[in-house]
Amino acid sequence: MSAVRRLVVPEGGFRRIAVLRLSSLGDVILTLPVVHALRRRFPDARIDYWVKEEYAAVLRHDPAITHVRVLERGARRLEDLVSMSAELEDCDLIVDLHGNSRTRLLALRQKATVLRTDSLRFQRLRWVHARWTRPRPLPHTTARYAATLAPLGLAVEEEPRVTVPAEALDWARTSLAALAPGAACVALAPGAMHATKRWPEERWCALESRLAALGVGRVVLSTTSERRAMPRLAEQVEHAAGAHWYTESLERCAALLGECALAVTHDSGLMHLAAARGRRAVALFGSTSPVLGFAPCGTGHEVIALGLPCQPCTLHGRERCPKGHFRCMTGISVDGVLERVERLLHS
Repeated sequence: MSAVRRLVVPEGGFRRIAVLRLSSLGDVILTLPVVHALRRRFPDARIDYWVKEEYAAVLRHDPAITHVRVLERGARRLEDLVSMSAELEDCDLIVDLHGNSRTRLLALRQKATVLRTDSLRFQRLRWVHARWTRPRPLPHTTARYAATLAPLGLAVEEEPRVTVPAEALDWARTSLAALAPGAACVALAPGAMHATKRWPEERWCALESRLAALGVGRVVLSTTSERRAMPRLAEQVEHAAGAHWYTESLERCAALLGECALAVTHDSGLMHLAAARGRRAVALFGSTSPVLGFAPCGTGHEVIALGLPCQPCTLHGRERCPKGHFRCMTGISVDGVLERVERLLHS
């Protein structure tokens, strides 16, 4: 491997830094160690983080970030980005942790030094389309983002941590104290953007019932649309003691996750949010796989991935199983998940 070319840092350090990572929730969370490393090295710099509005809440309360530059839903067209790029003209360092067409356009023709992450897309595609070549597991995504700062000689070793406002934390503690007084609570996150990442609804129903029998509080977290897509689970939770379904803001979801004992999730943004709030996760992987570098960050997590010959079949998820059997998820039993939950609760 060739040596990393070191950059010459201006005398006095960089004064205005832009970090670009527009989406999605898990990726945005996993960039935070890079932001914190930049803050430690350049304590007087202005650090602006560019992100889509739906993910901005996990950044707004981070003390390392000076300003969150939000890309609103209706302002992401080509001409919008060209206009926005003028805001980067005063930057002397741009750290592009996305590397897609939008962030490349924003950084195009800027005078600032631009550091761009390596997407390792070819290596990831080998896992999906050419497993017969025996690719190696990819480094964790946090390590890939950290390597972006290698030209500056910065080491990035910490785990992602998401900061929540005090009002959200107080609300979460009050809510859980009323929900399950004196009992541990387990967060259940049954949603995911793509269908092949989701454990069947009837399995979530069974898991919720089994946890209720153990006397554990159940905190179900999702978007409103995800709740509508799981009517049986929603009705069951609505009539269950010690359980509640929350469709709250990201700040409140983060606060709730931090107050629960652990979380059961898919390969989703809430999996990374739970880990970034210092909680262990029982993470269910279907059409994707931890070998792609997106396992929950840190130690003590329980990752369930069956490692079938057809897994992973996608980088991000599909709307249906290409093989028609969906064994990567239907092969994960309620007993197996409950065993992992009990192991973490008692450890």
